[in-house]
Amino acid sequence: MGRFSDSQMVEALHHSSECRYDEDTNLALVDAVPEGLRLLHYTRRSIPEEFLASFAYYHDKIGDIHLDALPEPMQREVMYAVWRIVELGGRVPCAPMGLLMRELAVTAQRLGRQQQPHQSLMVRTPGEWKTELRTTWVQREKQLPNLNTLRTYLAPLDRVCKILWFAYDRGTWWEREVWDLSMDSRIPRRDHEPAFSTAIHWHALETGWLRRAAMYYTKILLEAGSITWSTAHGRFDGFRVFDLYLTDKNITTPRLCDDRKHVRTVMMDFLNREKTHVVKVGKSRGNVRSDASVSSIATAVKGLYVYMYDHGDVAAQLLAEPRWRDLPPEYVRFWMPGDVKPKGSSRRRFDERHIITDDVLSEVVKHAHIIGDPREEDGMGDPQAMRILLLMIATGRRVNEICMLDFSPLTPVAQNGTDDSSIARLRYQQTKIDGAPNTIFVDNEVVQIVAEQQQWLLQHLEKSGISDVPEYLFIKHQNNLRGNQPYYAANFRQRLNKLVKTAKLNDRDGNPLRLSATHRLRHTKATKLLDAGVPLHVVQRYLGHTSPEMTMIYAHTLDSTAKAEFVRFQKITRDGEAARLHADELYDLMALQSRTDRVLPNGWCTLPPAQACDKGNACLTCDLFVTDQRFLPVHEDELQAVDLLIDKRQAMHKDQTGEPMSEDHVWLTLRRREQGALRAIVDTLSTATSAEAHVGAGVPTRAEQDSQLRRTAGY
Repeated sequence: MGRFSDSQMVEALHHSSECRYDEDTNLALVDAVPEGLRLLHYTRRSIPEEFLASFAYYHDKIGDIHLDALPEPMQREVMYAVWRIVELGGRVPCAPMGLLMRELAVTAQRLGRQQQPHQSLMVRTPGEWKTELRTTWVQREKQLPNLNTLRTYLAPLDRVCKILWFAYDRGTWWEREVWDLSMDSRIPRRDHEPAFSTAIHWHALETGWLRRAAMYYTKILLEAGSITWSTAHGRFDGFRVFDLYLTDKNITTPRLCDDRKHVRTVMMDFLNREKTHVVKVGKSRGNVRSDASVSSIATAVKGLYVYMYDHGDVAAQLLAEPRWRDLPPEYVRFWMPGDVKPKGSSRRRFDERHIITDDVLSEVVKHAHIIGDPREEDGMGDPQAMRILLLMIATGRRVNEICMLDFSPLTPVAQNGTDDSSIARLRYQQTKIDGAPNTIFVDNEVVQIVAEQQQWLLQHLEKSGISDVPEYLFIKHQNNLRGNQPYYAANFRQRLNKLVKTAKLNDRDGNPLRLSATHRLRHTKATKLLDAGVPLHVVQRYLGHTSPEMTMIYAHTLDSTAKAEFVRFQKITRDGEAARLHADELYDLMALQSRTDRVLPNGWCTLPPAQACDKGNACLTCDLFVTDQRFLPVHEDELQAVDLLIDKRQAMHKDQTGEPMSEDHVWLTLRRREQGALRAIVDTLSTATSAEAHVGAGVPTRAEQDSQLRRTAGY
């Protein structure tokens, strides 16, 4: 779906909902404008110095904006619109705006003489105003204005009308068919969500019942915090694809077909169509839609119908669409497991081509200065993008996490009672996983890059007349004079593409390096950490992952490195005995590179890869469970929880039966085994000093037998 212009946006808003001029709102508009900008004449001398940089004067003699000939309500509207442009970090185009105000004044006077509405810009759509402005021009000049003149003085009108529409509208935010974070602060968002993200244009959905239902469903998800703004965009894209299918098939009801037995047939037809759809635009142009894209579309559509199945009565009343009421179960089971994605396709696979080799990465760093060099020196003149690249290489953070860094993202780390300026904690914006860590330790290299960017940014803003401390460390290039918009990742990728061409950077196979696929820098950093012997749980924390399975995607490390790291800590069994298995054998049994199911929250499972576990979750009482000192705090918490649970259940049993729970009670027997195992583990780890790895399940004889069996089987 392409972008919509301000004119298209406002036309859609005017036709989709009721938003009219009212005097009280008009009078209140000026209250939002700083007193210094409540002007009838915007000239170089009248505009306060602090705002002057936000007014674009391109000519010494023209460009002043005069509002005195406009009707008073329209004067207030233009004052407010001018302020909002400034507040949002844009620049007021003085010459076009001045010409527009002159033509608006003449047009308003003509309409007044003809007894037509003319007091407010809200009495007409932008298209209708443009017609009236042309009429005024023709009556005066006896000819149409040339295209350049017309384009010049009509350009600011759409922007002004969009600002005013949102100012006058008092409807429910989610019922607006355009969701724009910069225009409406009521839209739910994360604390650090940029307010200048692309708007969602619901009016692009032609099917009315789908549009209203999708808006309501997405609103529920946003308010509940179930999805983020970027995910809401993904949901909309899915609904857009479904809307095209409904239109093509002339489906006019949310029931999809007359006979509910045929619902699966209809939805499988839709799904198969998308699986074979050839992408026509973007980087995947000419290829069949990816599994991930199909899954995203299916998630949006299936989620909508599941919600309507559960809450159809409320939705039917709120949306005035009774057909959502009492959906039969066929509408939540039209796709079966495996329909959307082939079995096993959800597991992410490692591709060595995603790793940038050391020699190639050295070439990237060597030529990174080209991005920051001045244009007159054959550079790109973008030192911000250069530093973003260097920070991504150094930290492995996602591109949006770097672009959205706070202006002061570093906190010194205290060592030996003093702050060490060469080591710091970097706070980044966790843009992907809610609840995941959002800080990492960084070294002097990162500290210096951040300091250079801070100094550059303050000097850059000072030249623009802005003394306020910016919100972001990296800011958008254009229409951002107040420095309150972050650097756009799309612009950064453009710089990387140009760097690859200019420096002739190639990958290990001699092909042009796909540096704009910025996640490769993250792959590379993660792999380097693991190859350097950094423990898995430390890398997990560094990458901001919530589970070791996510980190294991990157864990294609050198075999010798992984083995050496694995045996650094003493492994003990459930009985608190040292494991007597040889280091190589223990590592092989765990198959750490590919068997993430062997990595547990409180230790490891040494079950050979070829065998299946039949014990469910009874790891603490299993002979094949091992752990070490890193998990001591976890085991202490587990022991406390088991103690409390036993006491609580024994008390409940006595209250209900009048007798204490017998020690041979099946539930208590199992809990006592867990309790005994945890006490043995905690006691051993609390006093352990040896780092030697051993084998066994706590019983030497059985341990030797098990070890012999494993060696015989080739594990």
